[in-house]
Parts: sequence; C-alpha cells; structure tokens
Amino acid sequence: MARSLQIPLALLLSAACLCHATAGGQALPYQPRVAALREDPFAKVYLVTSRTLYEGGIDSQARKASSHRDRLGNDLVVAEARAWQLPEISHGIHEREQHCGGYFAFATRAEAEAFLRNDRSRQALQAKAAADYGIDNAATVAPWLPQVREGNILGTIEHLSTAWPNRYYASTHGTSAALWIRDTWLALANGRSDVTAELFTACGNCGGQPSVILTVQGSEWPDEIVVVGGHLDSISSSGSGNAMNAPGADDDASGIATITEIIRIALADGWRPKRTVKFMGYAAEEVGLRGSNAIAQSFRSRNLDVVGVLQLDMTNYGAGSQYAMRLMTDNSNPTLQDFVTRLFDTYLAPLGLSRGTDTCGYACSDHASWTAAGYPAAMMAEPTFFTRLHTTTDTLAHMGDRAAVSVNFAKLGLTFVGELGKTHVAAPRRRNGSQPLAPGAAAGVPTPGPATVRLPQPAPPAAARKAPTPMLAPLLRLHPRDPESDER
Repeated sequence: MARSLQIPLALLLSAACLCHATAGGQALPYQPRVAALREDPFAKVYLVTSRTLYEGGIDSQARKASSHRDRLGNDLVVAEARAWQLPEISHGIHEREQHCGGYFAFATRAEAEAFLRNDRSRQALQAKAAADYGIDNAATVAPWLPQVREGNILGTIEHLSTAWPNRYYASTHGTSAALWIRDTWLALANGRSDVTAELFTACGNCGGQPSVILTVQGSEWPDEIVVVGGHLDSISSSGSGNAMNAPGADDDASGIATITEIIRIALADGWRPKRTVKFMGYAAEEVGLRGSNAIAQSFRSRNLDVVGVLQLDMTNYGAGSQYAMRLMTDNSNPTLQDFVTRLFDTYLAPLGLSRGTDTCGYACSDHASWTAAGYPAAMMAEPTFFTRLHTTTDTLAHMGDRAAVSVNFAKLGLTFVGELGKTHVAAPRRRNGSQPLAPGAAAGVPTPGPATVRLPQPAPPAAARKAPTPMLAPLLRLHPRDPESDER
C-alpha cells in the first residue's frame, strides 16, 4: 500500500493546510490542538464500568472505586486510573472477556458522576419504534447489493493499517488518519451540495483526534437522523504515543472500510434520502468511547431526533463460524434489533447467509454511547472473535488477506441506510412547472402499487481475484455498475 498518502507531520501542524468542515467541496481552516496531541501518561482518568468487569481484573489497575447504579439498575463503579494504564486495561478486557470496550472514560470524577445522573439507557431500551421501521424500499436497495467490491474494502483496510504505525487517539498519526478518512469520504460525494463533511472536535478528552462525520441531507424529513458509524482509532500495549505499534486492521479499520464502501455505492447511485443520513468515524473509542459519547451527548443536548444507529466495529474475521454475523442483544434497543434482523432476513438470507446472536457486555462499543444518550442503537459484530485485537498482529495477513466477511456487512449497511433513510423520488413536472396527475387519476382509476423487485442471487465464486489497488485515487475512478462482482 502506497505510503505517500500519509499526511506529513509538518502539514498536520499547519493551520493553513488543514480543514475543519467541508460543504460541496469547499474547505474551511482547521487548527488541531497541538498541545492536546501530547498525552500526559500520568493524567488521571475516571472509568465508568460494571462491577463485574471491575472485580474481574480492572481493579488491578484502577483504584478508588465508588458504587453507582444506572437507570436500568446495573451495578456500576467509578474508578480512578492513569492514562498510561488504559492500553493494558483494554487489552486485559479483551483477554478475559473476549469482547471490546467495557468502560466510559472521563477527565474528572465529577464528569463521570454527571454522566451517570443523566443516563438515558432505560429510555433507549424501552422505547418503541422511533420511526416507521418498514421494509419497502427494495427498488433502491436490491440493485446496490451486487455492487459491493471486496477489493475496495480490502484496499481501505490495508491503507489504514499500514500507512501509519497507529491511529492512536493521542498521536499525530491518529489525527492524520481522521483527515484522510474525511477527505476520502467527501471525494465520493463528487461535489454534491447536499453532502457535507466535518471534523467533530468538541470532545475535551479525545487527545486532539477529531471524529469524522459525513452528512447526506434528507430531502423530505431532514430533522430525522439515521447514523452508521465505527471507530477510527487503534491501540495496542506495544509502545506509546507516536511510537505505538497498533495496525488495527480488524479493530476497526475493517468497520471504516465497510462504511466507505457503503458511501461509495449509495452516492454513486445518485441516492437522495428522505431522512438525513450521517456516516461517522469515531475518535478515541479504544480509551473509553470518548468520541462517540461526545457526539451522542451533543445531539442529546440539542434534542436532535436520531431514529436509528448501526454500529460497525470489527467486520472482517469469521474463521470457523457458520454465521455471516452476530447481533449483539444487550445494551441496545430491541425494536431496532428486530429491524436489523428483518433486514438481514429480507436481503441477505436469500443470498445463502445466516446470522447468530451474542452479548458483549457493558460499554462494549460505540453504540453504548447512543444508548446512554437515549437513542435507539444496535450492533452487528463479526461472526468469530478475533483474538489478535489490540496487538501488533491485528493485520490483514492474519485474516487471510481477504475482506470477504466485510462484504456482508457492507450489504447489511446498505440495507440499513436504504430502508431507514428511504429514497426521495422527485415527481416529473410539466413544462409549465405544475405537477402532473398520476396515470389514471383523472378518470378515477386506482394507481398501481410498487412493482415487486427480485432480490439479487449470489454469483458463483470467481476463479481468480485481482489484487486491490491503493486508495484514494482508485476510489475516484471506480465503476459502480461494473458487472464483475466479488460476492461470495
């Protein structure tokens, strides 16, 4: 993978060369908080975690715990640690619990306790449908699915996991990666005025790493928001700061690469959703869900209407599993879980794929931030837990140098944005600008309903696969209607 795409440090620190937000291809200056990029390893960090996780091993590193309960009655603690201990705490949770995350992190105990006082998890888990979760947009969604290209996803994973030593939240590499993601996503919009990109920097403890948000403005119900996200940072216990060795190919370059392919296909098709759709790359997930929590709480403080959130965290490992993916059934909205499983059964099951279920514990990934803020969120995870997470060997080589598992997640993500975002269809107008009557309406003849759309059938495996080409340039010359498919 060509490393020339990496943004040099001199460029990173130049305010004149960086951008904060973009609209229709226009860039606004962005000045990173350079001081914040230098992590104080001895800074106090306050963790909100479950008592089970705390007593299961976190207590060997974090001290001065105080007891609390959230609105669901979960037995929680607020414990104090030092910043330098977080990689080892996170790695320990992976080793013992076989899942990601496990805690929210705050700069002060007061912030941690305020988070618990304002917890809206009960509201999020007990709420009925936040929108009409009907599945009726096959005319848009079905043609998208055969367009997913394994080579595109593979190329993005490779770039994100090799262009920088890490994407750690407190390193300059972590900020460079965020800027690359922002620019890559925006380039796929090809100058559309209804698509904007921004770097979300209103996170006081994200180490200077911004989150990335690409927004496709809704045409009919713009105040109703659909979110698809994954985290952009990586971590390991080998080295620290800029010297950390944390490729993070599966965790979570795979999720960002999957989202990138979803964006490519939807925007190349000229899709204009009825609802506003936001694609997000969260900062600082590996150190306590910081970026997603900052965004979710910001949305809550503005009383924004988020009707559904899909989390894509680790999408590319499935060795030995009969399933294509697993639905996480805890700490997420049951009605949205049902919607996601119906999407799978409607669009992916006919392709010969099957799904399973699992649980991932307290604060296991960024969907927990949205749940805590009172919004409906759900997460589909890869079918097999990848034991190399948070190590120097979280690389494509240990996933067979393939991205076939992520292909299925891209298809699921396309069904999610297509069916929840819906599709705006502009009615044709007469030459004088007036709206024409529907055929037969003037004579009182009933207008026929939507035609039945046949879902695509799985293509036979190709005999040979072409090696992926480096990003970003290949993204700009992709042919979304290319008949050759990398489906499995």
